[in-house]
Amino acid sequence: MSHKNPTSRRDFLKLAAASGVALHSGAFANQLLASETLAPGYVPQDGSNKSLVVIFLRGGADHMNVIVPYGDPDYAAHRPTLAMNLESGLIKLDKTFGLHPAMTSLQSLWASGKLAPIVCAGSPHTTRSHFDAQDWMEFGAPGNRGVRDGWLNRYLATTQKKGDSASEFRALGMQELLPRSLRGTYPVLAVPSSLTKKKSSRNLDAFERFYGEGGDMLEGGEMMSGEREDDAAGVVKSGRITIETLRRLQAIIAASEKKNKNATVSGSSYPDSRFGQRLKKIALVLKANEGLEVAGIDYNGWDDHAQEGGAEGNMADRLRDLSTGISAFCQDLGPTLDTTTILVMTEFGRTVKENGNSGTDHGHGGAMFVIGGGVKGGEVHGDWRGLKPENLYQGRDLAVSTDFRDVFNAVLENSLGFEPPSGFFPDYKPNRLKKLF
Repeated sequence: MSHKNPTSRRDFLKLAAASGVALHSGAFANQLLASETLAPGYVPQDGSNKSLVVIFLRGGADHMNVIVPYGDPDYAAHRPTLAMNLESGLIKLDKTFGLHPAMTSLQSLWASGKLAPIVCAGSPHTTRSHFDAQDWMEFGAPGNRGVRDGWLNRYLATTQKKGDSASEFRALGMQELLPRSLRGTYPVLAVPSSLTKKKSSRNLDAFERFYGEGGDMLEGGEMMSGEREDDAAGVVKSGRITIETLRRLQAIIAASEKKNKNATVSGSSYPDSRFGQRLKKIALVLKANEGLEVAGIDYNGWDDHAQEGGAEGNMADRLRDLSTGISAFCQDLGPTLDTTTILVMTEFGRTVKENGNSGTDHGHGGAMFVIGGGVKGGEVHGDWRGLKPENLYQGRDLAVSTDFRDVFNAVLENSLGFEPPSGFFPDYKPNRLKKLF
């Protein structure tokens, strides 16, 4: 009986790329293998199961087009084609600010005190580089190129305790590549978007054959060419652990979906977008009570240099998807929202004045949203100084009056019950935001 090699290296790499199963996810298994226990974890002392979902709007979202300062006397002159007012459909928050018309689905969260916008929030660093600003925000260390672990991973690593066990699903990046905020020494799983599809199951079958016991790849086949035997065995073991974990997560999501099919929100209530479906999966894992504590999602495409749009247009379409997804997620969670916090952030804001292409350029101060359990919503937080030239950063941007690390610190303390030790945010001592929670 001949034994046929089931998968060549070339076929395996093609399969990985097509399926969205990130090859680097083996790092997750390697970190587990290096841990003293399979999944060390932190259990809140009050016994509650608190969780945090972080949504990063990549590209520098124009938060003056999200939380619109319609009541500022200088606003309309800065934005002749983008400006909106209450007649445009703005959702009135107070006498100065209104929420973009495409975000009507968040109106009930605002009315119930579960939505807290923070204006003029961001990084104090002067950079307008997407890459630097994103890195430094996710590492929680503006300007410090020596820090390479994310602020959420530091939280996970700092709060793990020897002898405690926690689910390997304590933290998830609900996408193919982990957000930088979740990268570091603590093992965090990146979850491919196609995980719950039939095609994904077939691909996992192929990966399992590839990493299977006694397969040709372990016997000096093409994939392990040039590897020492013990190295190859480690790669295979790491791959198997990752695949087994993805299979368990696949089963958990499927079981939770079946159990909750008649729950608060049906699947169709989520937008049929990548973002909406990722949020749906997070909700299913949370409702499965598998110990999910921290989840991260990136939402790309917010670099609106041209044709940004006001009440309608490119940005409005994204805002509609964002807010509909968040609203469905909150409804879906039901009472679990009381112990869940959603943090929405972006690397920097945009110029106050629109450019000649009906867009906005890289700016400085932006905004953040905190939604969910314990937050003091129903009011706009932050220090708004107005749009007169003397109040603008470098004469062109919103100033940063709330450092993003102050918000991170408040979320860690009030949402997860963790008081960051000295040095958790390198070279910075956060100010306490007493009015946010």
